Amino acid sequence: MAVLAGVLSAAVFGFDLARPIHVTNPSGRATIETIITIAAICTAGLLVANFRRSGRLPDLLLLCALVSVALTDFVYSAAPALAGGTKAESGGGARLACELIVSAAFAAAAFAPGKLIRYPSRRLIGIATLAGAAILILPELIQQATGSHWSASLQEIGIRGAVDHPVELAVNGVAATVLLVSALAFLRRAQRGDTQCALLAGASFLLAGARLQYLAVPAVATNWITAGQGFRLAAYALLLGSASAEYARARRAEALAAISSERERIARDLHDGLAQDLACIAAQGQRLGTELEPEHPLMVAARNALATSRGVIADLSASTAPTTEAALRLVAEDLHHRHGLDIEVRVEITPALGGGNDLDLADREHIVRIAREAIVNAALHGEARRVDVALSSNGGDLVMRISDDGWGMTDGHGSGMGLRTMRARAAALGGQLNTHSAPAGGTQLELTVP
Repeated sequence: MAVLAGVLSAAVFGFDLARPIHVTNPSGRATIETIITIAAICTAGLLVANFRRSGRLPDLLLLCALVSVALTDFVYSAAPALAGGTKAESGGGARLACELIVSAAFAAAAFAPGKLIRYPSRRLIGIATLAGAAILILPELIQQATGSHWSASLQEIGIRGAVDHPVELAVNGVAATVLLVSALAFLRRAQRGDTQCALLAGASFLLAGARLQYLAVPAVATNWITAGQGFRLAAYALLLGSASAEYARARRAEALAAISSERERIARDLHDGLAQDLACIAAQGQRLGTELEPEHPLMVAARNALATSRGVIADLSASTAPTTEAALRLVAEDLHHRHGLDIEVRVEITPALGGGNDLDLADREHIVRIAREAIVNAALHGEARRVDVALSSNGGDLVMRISDDGWGMTDGHGSGMGLRTMRARAAALGGQLNTHSAPAGGTQLELTVP
């Protein structure tokens, strides 16, 4: 998306530079400015919510950048267009100062470290907003006091008209350069799977294109529609998309955190209550071994209930593990103690999967449950003593291979309830699960998720 926005901006700018084009349409221009204003308001609300959740410095700086660019566009583009008229957009020195502030704000957001602000509050958000507004208002007050006005006239079209105003040319060039550098910084962070940064990179490219359009059309009337308005409209759409994506991600993270917290609570309750009682029953039952014998239904039921409760506790603990590898190792440790298996776990997941360095919790749960079922089948049906679990990404696909040294698959083993459950989980992942007997003995299971 970001690269496409950059290429499109460059192509449109090159065409506009060779042959400047504009359309005179007062109502169309007013509609565009109205949409931009509404998008800016919605984006600001989402950014405030994101910052209050995260308390991160980049989120605060991004809010300041949005306030800067939105106020600049409203004061110097939207308000004159909505008021009607055919004069060139005003601003002069004040607008030039604002353009530099906007580019600097985006650069600050792009290069800021992701540290937390200790005490994020409404007061801090209000101060940042007022500071951004004051910085934008100050240049306008200076211009009104000095009466300076540097803008080109509507008759000056093309690069020659821009060269006649070196101050504006230099400022727009600097602002565009800073925005391009910011876009590259966002793009670099987007390579780590950050969707928000990818959209911010695209918005920065488009805003840089709007600034470079000065070379083609140094002065724009309030009733004109040019490529610059298209750049700005697309940039605000990406800014809104970026804020929405981050807001949705934060909501999902909160929901998953609540689920993880509840699972931890259930695991603690099971461990401190039911599992302790079952362990006591099993221990006391051993004293009755001579009377009841180890295979007495009471003894078998006590052992099975204890094993089941411990398995549930292990699954709940695995679901709240920090990584997929940690979750698989927790399950492997539990099954090692229960069945005496030698289990080796190897995990190699590239950052591209799931938009981060690991799988999301929903996919992880399916993976872990499939691995548990396969290991249990190897122990109970194949009488295996060793199981290897390998999870890796191969050309963008997620592949899990589980092999054992047991008896291999027997007649009817390929249609059991456990295998049907594993295949259902594989389908939920959008993948495919295959099992077969290995030539040297044992069973091999392979899960492939595109």
